[in-house]
Amino acid sequence: MDGKTHDGSTHIRSQRLKHAAFYTFFGVTSAFIFVYYLSNTVMHYTTGQQFPINTLAKYPLSIPVLVAEAFSFLFALYFLYVLFSDRYRPPQPQPLGYRPTVAFCVPVYNEPYDIVDRTLEACRNVRWPKNIYLLDDSKGEREKADMLSLARKHKAILVRRPDNVGYKAGNINNGIAAAIKEEFFVILDSDQAPTPDFLEKTMDQFSDPDVFFVQTPQYYINDDTPLRRAAKIGTNIFYQAQCVSKAKDGAMPFCGTNVVVRTGMFRDLKGFSYYTSTEDIELGLRANARGWHGVYVPEVLVHGYAPPDWQAYCTQQYRWANGNLAILRESWAKLLWGDYSLLYQWHTFFTVGWWFIGLATLLYITIPIIALVTGSPTHHLWLPNFMIILLYANVVTGITMIYVALKSRTDADDVTLFDAFLQYSLIVNSFLLYSKAALNAIMKRYIGFVRTNKSGSGSDYSDIKWNLIIGAVCFIAGVYALYHVAISSSVLQVRTYLPISVWMLFYSLILTSSILFVGKNFPVKAPSSVPGDERRKSTVKVTA
Repeated sequence: MDGKTHDGSTHIRSQRLKHAAFYTFFGVTSAFIFVYYLSNTVMHYTTGQQFPINTLAKYPLSIPVLVAEAFSFLFALYFLYVLFSDRYRPPQPQPLGYRPTVAFCVPVYNEPYDIVDRTLEACRNVRWPKNIYLLDDSKGEREKADMLSLARKHKAILVRRPDNVGYKAGNINNGIAAAIKEEFFVILDSDQAPTPDFLEKTMDQFSDPDVFFVQTPQYYINDDTPLRRAAKIGTNIFYQAQCVSKAKDGAMPFCGTNVVVRTGMFRDLKGFSYYTSTEDIELGLRANARGWHGVYVPEVLVHGYAPPDWQAYCTQQYRWANGNLAILRESWAKLLWGDYSLLYQWHTFFTVGWWFIGLATLLYITIPIIALVTGSPTHHLWLPNFMIILLYANVVTGITMIYVALKSRTDADDVTLFDAFLQYSLIVNSFLLYSKAALNAIMKRYIGFVRTNKSGSGSDYSDIKWNLIIGAVCFIAGVYALYHVAISSSVLQVRTYLPISVWMLFYSLILTSSILFVGKNFPVKAPSSVPGDERRKSTVKVTA
């Protein structure tokens, strides 16, 4: 059934054949552009209309540009693959046949009282036999008192430990080892509130004995600022447009929240590793090597919050980028030659490798500036006029792809072209933090888990100063190139400078649009907390 159900869950629709025409157009133009590049740069045609021989030696700036373009082209192909295969929907699983008690695990570290209160209340309302475990790593006395109060209020089992080794991963590992005896457990971040039918929609998947976890989407309910709206659209691209295809091919990544897990398998795998901040993805790799897999349920069964401000967003994105690329850095050989299917390798490399997007964007911005300053052109000089137009049209088409991929996915979201622009702008404006995360991962500088601030305090222009500075540099470069176009005495000079001018002015616009993501960001608000005297009622079991 499409649309929103009576108990709050929302079905994610597959797309219809009418979308295939647009996807086909995007794929054909992308392939044509890239093949033309290769034929004129690598194959070294020598006619007067084609690229001269020894191209890469004569124009060395073409090399990094081609690397970035190859990255973009391959990911465009991958995106098209997951969109075309999104129409698949798995058959209903066999009934599990019994209703085992399930452990709800909510790991917290100095989290806001009202945010956790909302999540625990939602857990209590889930229609299924359950126990709730509040895994408290808080260090502040006030925060610890708040979590004790919430455990009492919601009849949750409070689990604490003397240290916070491994951060969230270590907290969950400790909870499984010290307290949780149930056959299955759920992981929920502190702001992720499940719908009452959460387990009714997921538990039957475990009738397959090889299912290790059942993943459900993340879905942000707060989209009241451009930043939060763009973050929500980015999350929806992954969960609403890609995950069905990943799961169909047996390559669903373990996403670490809004997920049901088989406890015995988790213990057999020795739990989460600590070297990466995306320990969930790494655990999924080890599980798949054992012949176990994850299942995806394309229904919004949990409602959470987007990062409240720019600083919180950067913390989250850096953690995800560095963590995924740390896995690629440590496990690429195992992934290539390990006991994985070709489709699993295909999906996983694109899942973890996407975070090189920052370095690709860095090349797109810096190489034209270097070409302008040094007077050393790239292979774009030799493209015919129609190809240059097609190149820029393909960028616009790529932004439109975001819109088409998400349009009418659910009744709850009315996605617009401006939403697609916001998401594209947010990716571009994150290129510095993505680049830093990638370079640190390459040099084996991995971070542990860093908590995303759930309440936020707002951001100002100082937080995006480098985006604005680089945007200003791009604008100056674009105007400077345009000046050279105006004084050019030959078609060759116009062809040299005009593409650089258009490209730099485009990036100047995108980087300047970062101002949309800072300023007065309204704090995240959850239901009001209980009066102070209620925090001292009843007793609670504390496991340490």
